[in-house]
Amino acid sequence: MNTHIYIARIVLEATTPLFVGSGESSLLKDALVQKDFNGMPMIQGTSLTGVLRHVLQDTESDKSKWEQIFGLPNGKDGLGSRLRISSAYLILNDNKIGEKFDDIDDKIKAKFDNLPSRQHVRINDKGVAIKNGLFDNEVVYKGTKFKFEIELIGNELDKPVWIEILNQFDSALFRVGQGTRNGYGNLKVANIKAKTFDLNIDFDAYTDFNPSLNDDTCLVNFEIGNSKNDGLIYYKLELEPDGLFFNFSEGFGDDKVDNKPLEEEVVIYKSNKIDFETQTVIPATSIKGAIAHRTAFHFNKLKGKYADILNKEHKVVRDVQIKMLTGNFNDAVYQLFGGEVGGMRLKADEKSFQSIEYVPETKEGQRGKVIIDDLYFNEGQIVNDKIFNHVAIDRFTGGAMNGALFSEKSSRFLQNNKLELHIALEKAIYDEHVIEAFENSLKDICKGLLPLGGMTTKGNGIFTGTLTKNKTENLFNYDRN
Repeated sequence: MNTHIYIARIVLEATTPLFVGSGESSLLKDALVQKDFNGMPMIQGTSLTGVLRHVLQDTESDKSKWEQIFGLPNGKDGLGSRLRISSAYLILNDNKIGEKFDDIDDKIKAKFDNLPSRQHVRINDKGVAIKNGLFDNEVVYKGTKFKFEIELIGNELDKPVWIEILNQFDSALFRVGQGTRNGYGNLKVANIKAKTFDLNIDFDAYTDFNPSLNDDTCLVNFEIGNSKNDGLIYYKLELEPDGLFFNFSEGFGDDKVDNKPLEEEVVIYKSNKIDFETQTVIPATSIKGAIAHRTAFHFNKLKGKYADILNKEHKVVRDVQIKMLTGNFNDAVYQLFGGEVGGMRLKADEKSFQSIEYVPETKEGQRGKVIIDDLYFNEGQIVNDKIFNHVAIDRFTGGAMNGALFSEKSSRFLQNNKLELHIALEKAIYDEHVIEAFENSLKDICKGLLPLGGMTTKGNGIFTGTLTKNKTENLFNYDRN
């Protein structure tokens, strides 16, 4: 019998950009975020519920335990959900959400009407863009806070389950929206206020409970405890630029240069007021792409798949062989970084590459298991002040080619700051050599053998440093002496 109602109001802060897509596009952007009636970004309750359910079930061997909470669609024998989660709304000035139409400061509204846009491009094994591989999407500012309500209907025995549910909002696996493996969607708990209503004695108090998310007067602070093992392997890279400069480009320039580092505004709440600050960004996708390509290289090396096995006589056959060894067709890349569902897949003898044919896709689409966050640096950590001028030389005349003069701006660290890169990997059953190939790629970064970012052929983006696993296991330490 249901005698208790557990209620909590949770404030989540986006520690990375957030992209909860609406499925819509505009003339300027390929994908837009979800917005509420005031045009402010929001997170639908269904998105929060789905992520929470998956996180809880993935860390629990007994799936039926959570079916009793979230429900089970099964005809007449199905169960309704005992858990209700509202949509999460943007926290504005004075720690309030906008519950009235157009009740928003004009400056804030203008900023959120023109959200930052992220450009992406798919790169092939040769390091160049894939045809039709350019796209972009809106993102919600890092630092933005959202508030929502969660309610569980049950009895006194559900208290441990309720505590476990609230603790999971602080789990490393609780990431919301699209691109959670591309640096987006990382949220941290800023505040939780909760109360348990025993309907036997608190019935009137529950019926009088104010449904407004701006009124928390009868709720008390809830302290987050330790959640269960999140099933992740943690890697930490502490890197110093070996050539001083590095460049993670925005893709276009300003009034001074043709190409400049990526900068983005972030939200900062000062004295309960929203403010904005411009910071330099190192996108996770730039790092992830480099690691994925190098992982394919090391995996092929460990498997003994070298270039001399490629067919030199038939270009079509050779192209098929190359495709099988690179990108998502490479088994290590597919298992670690995911792949799409459907389409056709190549099938051939792994040693001789004979009897090559296309067969229907048999593997299911899956998300990647490597988690990397976007990195942000303020003016006290990074400056973007070095301009490099370039000109293409005509080899015949020895003079500059017409229209070939361009300039790029690069970044450098201040005050002996380092690039501290945290990478998490979901625990799973991987094929032989997959983890070894992945860790070898991380070691290559620390050795200065795998440059990151742009202008790497001009000496930029070379880092050296240390690699540790699960905080205690030292995998590599670069000796600068």
